[in-house]
Amino acid sequence: MNQLLPVLQPYWKQEDPTQNIIVFGVLGALILLAVVSSLLNKGKPGSRRSSLTGGVPSFSRSAFRKAAAEAGLSDADAHFMEEFARASRASNPEFVFKSPDRMDAFFRDALRHIDKTAEAETAAEDRRAHLLGIRESLEVRRTLGPRVSSTRQLRPRTTLSFISSDETNYPSVVVAVEAGGLAVEPPPDALGRPVHFRRGTKLTVYFYGSGHQGYNFRTRVRGYEELRGKLVLILKHSDSITPLPSRKHQRRDLKEPCTFRRVRVEVRKERGKTLKDVFVENLPFPGTAVDISAGGISIQTANPLDAQEYLKIDFDVGEGNFSAFGIVVRTNRLRGGGVMHVRWVKISRKALNSVLSYVYGYTD
Repeated sequence: MNQLLPVLQPYWKQEDPTQNIIVFGVLGALILLAVVSSLLNKGKPGSRRSSLTGGVPSFSRSAFRKAAAEAGLSDADAHFMEEFARASRASNPEFVFKSPDRMDAFFRDALRHIDKTAEAETAAEDRRAHLLGIRESLEVRRTLGPRVSSTRQLRPRTTLSFISSDETNYPSVVVAVEAGGLAVEPPPDALGRPVHFRRGTKLTVYFYGSGHQGYNFRTRVRGYEELRGKLVLILKHSDSITPLPSRKHQRRDLKEPCTFRRVRVEVRKERGKTLKDVFVENLPFPGTAVDISAGGISIQTANPLDAQEYLKIDFDVGEGNFSAFGIVVRTNRLRGGGVMHVRWVKISRKALNSVLSYVYGYTD
């Protein structure tokens, strides 16, 4: 304020109090404007400054490691990802793992970083495989949702399915989770009346969590009670919940032509060792790859093979033609053909990287 006095002194007139009031009014308005402007700038995104450099916040290794651990990554995977986080200057790693769009942008940048810095193609494919494997594991965790380990974690309106000792299936739904047990709707019989289970009856219960993961647990009937004017069946709580087998690979529709050949495998013994001779037939069959994943491929064709038959497949997901060997897991027969669901048994790392890049849209 003392620095302003020499500037204001020429305008200060003791004999003219009105002009003095105007001068100080203008001065006050300028000070208020400066304060408001400073507050607004502090609230703007990206306006935070580093106390050392005066720039935007830099990459934080500890913050990235913490976010990676919360996303379920191992220490080794977090260490591998750290290089790409530094290169992309990921100043808010929490958003990278919690936002699907930001996550995919991060992985696209990481793939480009590998292409720019790799010294040999083999090393680049190894690094791509590691990176895409991490992306696959993150997607599996996201789609399965949080792990359920106790019936006390269930929420009202969760759909259930009971299996009794005589293999009868009864539908139900959770009404409330009480300290003394799980309150569920009694399943109806053929006439719509509540089914009566004896106290102590053993039941196997199936349900799905918040994601696509299914679970089951075994319990006993504790009895019937009235809850908020409604009859409910009380089941004993369980802390032994078993997750059901689930799909480990993300699939994506393809709808592209492909060809396949039947493969004959002959097993023979030689000097006490079991050897397999593989013979690929010359006759190719046309088909359409309807979906694909890191685990296998589904092919619609007029000439489907039977389950457990081997085949060699030529396919293209947008990065050139690849060949891989597979085994038919099952065939859905249709009029005029069928759909073969094939599991990979031998596929090159480069082909698998190409498949995963297609599945997650990194080649679009």
